[in-house]
Amino acid sequence: MTTDSKFPGLVDGLHGQARQEREELILWLLDRGFDVDQVRNTLSPILLPANRVYGDDGTLVSARDVADSSGLPLELILRLHRAAGLATVDDPDKAVYTRADAESILPAAAAVDHGIDLDHVVLVVRLLMEGLTRAAVAMREGGLQALLRPGATEVELAEAFEALARDTQPVIDPMIKELAWLALRNSFETEAISASERSAGTLPGGRPITVAFADVVGFTRLGEALPPEELGELASRLANITRDVVADPVHFVKTIGDAVMLVSPDAASLLRAVLELMEAAVAADLPQLRVGVAYGLAVTRAGDWYGSPVNLASRVTGAAPPGAVLVAESAREAIGDAPGLIWSFAGSRHLRGVQESVSLFRATRAAVE
Repeated sequence: MTTDSKFPGLVDGLHGQARQEREELILWLLDRGFDVDQVRNTLSPILLPANRVYGDDGTLVSARDVADSSGLPLELILRLHRAAGLATVDDPDKAVYTRADAESILPAAAAVDHGIDLDHVVLVVRLLMEGLTRAAVAMREGGLQALLRPGATEVELAEAFEALARDTQPVIDPMIKELAWLALRNSFETEAISASERSAGTLPGGRPITVAFADVVGFTRLGEALPPEELGELASRLANITRDVVADPVHFVKTIGDAVMLVSPDAASLLRAVLELMEAAVAADLPQLRVGVAYGLAVTRAGDWYGSPVNLASRVTGAAPPGAVLVAESAREAIGDAPGLIWSFAGSRHLRGVQESVSLFRATRAAVE
């Protein structure tokens, strides 16, 4: 008896060798303890054994089940489920989540008991899921590259993914933990609280910071000429080169499409970093970059920065010629007479969204004799 007659809907639309391989995979999975509903309800049955290694035992639970078993308020569980990106359901008693997924937010819920505001915990969960989802995709691609080979059957791939998951599972927890602690240590240094802030008992507010954006010249035009995967690779290369260039006290904040954002409390260090980035981009055969730098009071929230120097640096970047680093007068004054730099006045400009005209200066490295 074939699998489509025994288990309707599991091999619909498949023919020939693809159908035969799926039938063999289904029977292999059933023999390993998976049930028909698990096979039917997954988008990738090949990954079922690997997911089991990572905690998915196939048990379905509801949000209320998690609340009852943990003793936590149902509303807290529901809110953290939404923050983690789990499917929203109208009925909290409906068992739609795997137990592993539904209980994954319990450590975050425990953070609330330590006095951390729920809104902040929700924000942390969202940010972690954004970053970890991208990391998981990269790990999956790495696994595919390592395991895919011509002629591999679905059963062979399922076995290989399961073995890879089993071999790597012991290193994933410490890897994520150590990198999270690294980020926390660095953020504590970046977010040093002043004496006045300690006295007031408030979080750090606006502080003087230098901001720079570097973007790829003609990125929109490149988007019309390059396939999406090459365009994504270009943005990824720019981000990687930036990470290689920056060092404390300069911090890489984020990528924004075709641009990277850097900040530093030391204006001169930031300028030297972006000049080095320009040279590194040329050496890596990237398209030309242009950079804008500004200085002023800004606030940081969840690792990002907000305020007038952020907006001004973005506008200055848009006004910069290809291959140039333009510095707003505010940052020029903060940098002062730092050695190794050559300045030229680039004129005053009325920039969109900025009330007064801005004096701009072009910065280059002094030649090394």
